[in-house]
Amino acid sequence: MQVLITGANGFIGKNLQQFLREEPDITIDTFTRSDAPNLLADKINHADFIIHLAGINRPTDPADFKSGNIDLTKTIIDLLVQNHSHTPLIFSSSIQATLDNDYGTSKRLAEDYILNHYPYGIIYRLHNVFGKGCRPNYNSVVATFCDHIAKDKPIIIDNSHKTIKLIYIDDICKSFIKLIKSHSIPSRNQKYHYISPTYTITLGKLADTLYEFKSDLNSILVPATGDDFTKKLFSTFISYHEPNQLIFTPRTNSDERGSFTELIHTIESGQVSVSKTKPGITRGNHYHHTKLEKFIVLQGSATIRMRKISDTSVHSFNVDSTTPQIITIPVGYTHNITNTGSSDLVLLIWCNEIFDQSNPDTFYEEV
Repeated sequence: MQVLITGANGFIGKNLQQFLREEPDITIDTFTRSDAPNLLADKINHADFIIHLAGINRPTDPADFKSGNIDLTKTIIDLLVQNHSHTPLIFSSSIQATLDNDYGTSKRLAEDYILNHYPYGIIYRLHNVFGKGCRPNYNSVVATFCDHIAKDKPIIIDNSHKTIKLIYIDDICKSFIKLIKSHSIPSRNQKYHYISPTYTITLGKLADTLYEFKSDLNSILVPATGDDFTKKLFSTFISYHEPNQLIFTPRTNSDERGSFTELIHTIESGQVSVSKTKPGITRGNHYHHTKLEKFIVLQGSATIRMRKISDTSVHSFNVDSTTPQIITIPVGYTHNITNTGSSDLVLLIWCNEIFDQSNPDTFYEEV
């Protein structure tokens, strides 16, 4: 299947091309401002599906709204109609089509032309889009905030209580590809289509969240990315940084037994650490009331022993890195781990809470 993308060099177009390249049965053709207008007809004739993203949203001359949004759409539709084509076409419109500004009016008139002349057109009214590669200082407040905060530049908020609705670039690309691969056209009973999910946030909350990301960037604390919007916003924010901004060295505590390094702190899911233990050394001999741990041997071999503090029975487990196993240490069990190999033992440890020096919940008792 050949997919033609107009406006392929824009934010959505570049991301969509990358997604389409990952589809083995789809080839991509593009039409951009640098192409000669007489190429458009041939490209349309060879397309099995058209995604019309090209448009103007911030021209220096308002007259360009007509040529960039209305006239180009009319040209594409007229070519399809002349060829008696049934080629499906996705038109990227905007929620601003309901507004009486120059941009919104031009999008609405382009929509109307499709609705009145081409039954195989699918109109998507897009909310504000965010994601990797979006141009700052243009028409995306998320891109501008991410770029400026990443570079320690000030941001301007006229009304922190103003609410915006956002959609994520990957969700657009996946929705379009799903429609392409379905080989079907949605019913015209629904004139306009929308990308989901949609996220609602105030400008003040958006800025606060991004500043929190920034403050934690050079630390082992990561945000609560189990929340779908936070996950996508954090990924977007990180994409506005240079690679040399994304290197951090955690603190390692070392002694004669080996070393211990806390790697990751999470707000909701505890922490991840790694320890190195020298041959013949035993660590542990303590229990916890609430702190739950999971042990995974990444290098070497060890014996993990545990005993319920109210019992005398000792449970022993021989583990090594050749067959990784996850050993969960129940609360109320005193436990230890002994390096039984001839080289350093490397142990990955997950704990269900971040270590609190004032309340370590760790009590000595020999296994």
